[in-house]
Amino acid sequence: MIRTISTLVIVASLAVLTTVPAVASEPVVSKRVMTEDNGTAVLVVEISATADAIYGVTLVDETGSVTDVFAPKGWAGISSGDRVLFSTVDSPVEAGATVVFRLVTTNKSAPLRVTFRDAKSLIYSGQTI
Repeated sequence: MIRTISTLVIVASLAVLTTVPAVASEPVVSKRVMTEDNGTAVLVVEISATADAIYGVTLVDETGSVTDVFAPKGWAGISSGDRVLFSTVDSPVEAGATVVFRLVTTNKSAPLRVTFRDAKSLIYSGQTI
């Protein structure tokens, strides 16, 4: 009887483990003002991967205040209208690693909505910094 109950508990536990998808934690993202001069500020956006490798980052600035972008070696960055895109082919941010981007902006307090991509598709969205 006890053996049967133990077996049922083990089988039920395995069933739950195989049907519940693993929940990966979202990347950690922050921004800070690096310098300010005559109404222009340089923002530092720091992104740390916690699970999936990150190959792309999109920042949406509803105010369209970003005037220039700087990406680290191995990454490309472009700003157009209210969107800032950063991407890489062979230098992704792996779990536990961090990448830093710089944005020149006329509105240092504008909220930035952030989404992340892996090598093929969107992996996380919805963070605002």
